[in-house]
Amino acid sequence: MSTNVETQALPVTSVGGAFPILPPVNRWDSAQASGLSPLQLLAYRSNLLGSDRSVANWGGGNTSCKSTEVDFRGRQPRVLWVKGSGSDLGTIRPEQFTGLRLDDVMPLLERDVMSDEELIVYYEHAVLKPGQPRASIETPLHSMLPFDQVDHTHPDAIIALCAVPEGPEMAQRLWGGRAIWVDYERPGFSLGKKIAMAVRERPDAACVLMAKHGLVTWADTAEA
Repeated sequence: MSTNVETQALPVTSVGGAFPILPPVNRWDSAQASGLSPLQLLAYRSNLLGSDRSVANWGGGNTSCKSTEVDFRGRQPRVLWVKGSGSDLGTIRPEQFTGLRLDDVMPLLERDVMSDEELIVYYEHAVLKPGQPRASIETPLHSMLPFDQVDHTHPDAIIALCAVPEGPEMAQRLWGGRAIWVDYERPGFSLGKKIAMAVRERPDAACVLMAKHGLVTWADTAEA
């Protein structure tokens, strides 16, 4: 996903002709992606995103996918693969993603409050395999959204829009109801749940714009 997701979610346009939103180049190579596992595809698309610094500045944000895996007992749980803390999207490898059991993670939607410390400990008990990297504190915005592929990035143009007081009005003029605006909040449980609830109420939306933070996009396939 997401090598061209901004093209699909946020079309080329401008505010008063002075604020162009230009799509990134689609560099997805179907031949190179052919035969890759869901986790390998996640690493591949993450590298494409991270290598374009106009889409993902240093560190790059975080990416995820949901897939069915085989655990140590031969069971086939649904798993969220999310970028591990401290990795760079441009160079991340499959082993640098963290696998979390969705059956353990999804009940968090029923909670109202959870501190960062509680979240970190909870995720340590939900891992698919021991010894994986620590899950990003932004994992809730991936796990709580009902899509198989989710990307959170920091495109230069979107950051510029999200950083100004007129951001909500500009977003409405540009994309109407296709973009959900979320006021600034520290990354973590509360922000993730707020985004999930907003998307649930707006099923036709194509993306989330987070004030002073960045962009969240999603799709059903890695390429889309």
